[in-house]
Amino acid sequence: MTRWLTILIVFCAIAAVTPAVARAEAVPPVGQIEATVAPVALYPDALLTPLLMAATYPDEVVEAGAWLAEAHNQKLKGDALAAALEPRPWDPSVKALVPFPVILGMMGERRDWMKELGAMVAAAPARVAAAVQKLRREAIADGKLKSSPRLTVHDTGGAVAIAPADPAVLYIPVYNPALVFGAWTYPDYPPMFIEPPPGFDVSGADIQTGVGFSVGYGVVAPLWGWAHADWSNGAIEVDTAAYNRINRYGPHVAASIWHHEPHATGYFHITQAQITPPTPPPTGNQAAAKTRAAAKTKTAVKTKPARKTAARHATRHAKGGDNRKAKTAHALEHRGKIRLAAGGERDHHRH
Repeated sequence: MTRWLTILIVFCAIAAVTPAVARAEAVPPVGQIEATVAPVALYPDALLTPLLMAATYPDEVVEAGAWLAEAHNQKLKGDALAAALEPRPWDPSVKALVPFPVILGMMGERRDWMKELGAMVAAAPARVAAAVQKLRREAIADGKLKSSPRLTVHDTGGAVAIAPADPAVLYIPVYNPALVFGAWTYPDYPPMFIEPPPGFDVSGADIQTGVGFSVGYGVVAPLWGWAHADWSNGAIEVDTAAYNRINRYGPHVAASIWHHEPHATGYFHITQAQITPPTPPPTGNQAAAKTRAAAKTKTAVKTKPARKTAARHATRHAKGGDNRKAKTAHALEHRGKIRLAAGGERDHHRH
């Protein structure tokens, strides 16, 4: 009996320790985290934050890239794009990347890297945040990260924040991680260099020696600026009102601190009948034609009753004229008879 009791106690102890060991093994080494996040560590916070979140939903990123590749979707801009994205069953972080096709393309073409990054963000967001901050400080120390006409860099001592110089225009940094972070600390985990796609315009510094930039992308206000990196606490904060507005047809959130929620069977499902089709704003020619048509209709509406009124008035006037003529003739005739009668009487009396 004592022997079986001892075996049971040992088994329970092993069972209690195993989950903790599994969790520890799920978090990769620091060097691997830094190597994985290095290609995007110098992105502006407003872009990097939804990118890290979206990486935890790789299938949705690929779907969004395929959707954006369709010809009629490529033409969508601004509010029309935001409205078209509302019923799509993707996380708001994925929708936030759609205005930047080069980002969706980069992630979709490197699914293994995206999945690895997403797994790290889901398992250890604080360690990912710490890796980003360490790399940014190394880039500053190496003279590769500094404020420019395209980016502003704020080093408060506690965290390094990067923001677009123009809040309405985003320039995506392009750089070789092996050259901008100084001597790489982890030779067993070399950083990956993400080459710009064909036709991608790079301006600014030489890509092999520093940091270059893409062309400027206009931000889509309804999809932008709702996710914020809390670098000090290694967390991501979300504006719940904006998040829920973007996620109109999906589950809403109440907590301002983001936590990865798996979408095992799809984020949400709606029928076509539940979708309120967006009304695209008219183009310049359409707006002018619509204005002319409205003016013409308005004139016709006013003219038709006026014509009817004039016709009725003319009819009444004509009828009234005839009646007056008849009455006048009748009166004259009557007066004539009276006069004739009176004259006859007078003549009779004379005789």
